[in-house]
Amino acid sequence: MRHLLYILHSGQLYGTERMAMATLKQLAKSGIPVLFAPDGPVHEEAKRQGIQSHPFHSMWSLMRVLWPYLSEKGNVLFTTAVAQSILALLLSKLRGVELPQLHIVHGGTDERLSYGRKHWLQHLGLPLVAVSEFVRERLLAHHCSAQGVKVIENFLIGNLPQRPIFQQMGIRDVVLVSRIDPIKEVGVAIDAWRLPSSLGMPRLLVMGTGWQSQELIEISASNERVHWFGFVKYPAEIMVECDLYIHTCPCEPFGLAILEAMAIGLPVLVPDQGGAASLVEDGVTGFHFRASDPDDLQRQVLRINALPPATLNAIVAAARQQLAERFSAEARIGDYARLLNLSESV
Repeated sequence: MRHLLYILHSGQLYGTERMAMATLKQLAKSGIPVLFAPDGPVHEEAKRQGIQSHPFHSMWSLMRVLWPYLSEKGNVLFTTAVAQSILALLLSKLRGVELPQLHIVHGGTDERLSYGRKHWLQHLGLPLVAVSEFVRERLLAHHCSAQGVKVIENFLIGNLPQRPIFQQMGIRDVVLVSRIDPIKEVGVAIDAWRLPSSLGMPRLLVMGTGWQSQELIEISASNERVHWFGFVKYPAEIMVECDLYIHTCPCEPFGLAILEAMAIGLPVLVPDQGGAASLVEDGVTGFHFRASDPDDLQRQVLRINALPPATLNAIVAAARQQLAERFSAEARIGDYARLLNLSESV
């Protein structure tokens, strides 16, 4: 019986990890999903979803848990880290088994780590899958061959809570979900709420942790309109009570939380650069602000605050239509199945 093997470089539960499990679940008719990841909350979530998972602590321990699966013909492999891809390739050669492998490039905010070494894999004959056109562009900028890069965008699955339609003017609560470190530029939002002209700003609810958390919490401590939640396991439960979602990272490769906000029924406000900008058509499926500019972020929040309910409801409806057409799980999983020549039979 075929196994679908997915090796993650992180055991956290951010967009990359959630997309890995979503991909495995959606491909389950073609094989048995098995996840490999460092220790972390991803294993608890995998168990909840009925996905086999194996923690590892080093390349040696990864080799030990992966080795038994490499004796079976028909298995396929997804990887996210260069070293793990090369290890799996070497082990399959030792086993004498051809193991079809896709290297999934989710991208990241560190250019060298996220894109700089991926061209090595192309020299070994491994195909790269970019989760967005932005990620593809960054790969090409780091010497990857266009012929060896396939774009399969992330998608959205699962039942999320639904925010009621807008019935009155005014934004009460703005929500932001992010890792809290400088590259994510959460400080841009904090600065927007600290400007002298911020008196009419709604509340800002921030979910996430990171090494810059304490610094930003201290900076905003005297601001009664900024509320910190730290890590939240199921952020949708808070998001559904809000009126606007903002994203601040200008070099985000994708931004799964943006799609989740759209699905919940929140208008989204994102930078006009990076992968996040490509997910949102300004004034149609959401809104843009000038990247890294707290003054413009504040201006856009106040402008959205003054929009009539009918306009916000139209934005939400257009965003949901985009989810159904562009980010369809069925269509994107079909792309993976065709790329790996998978059938539903195992």
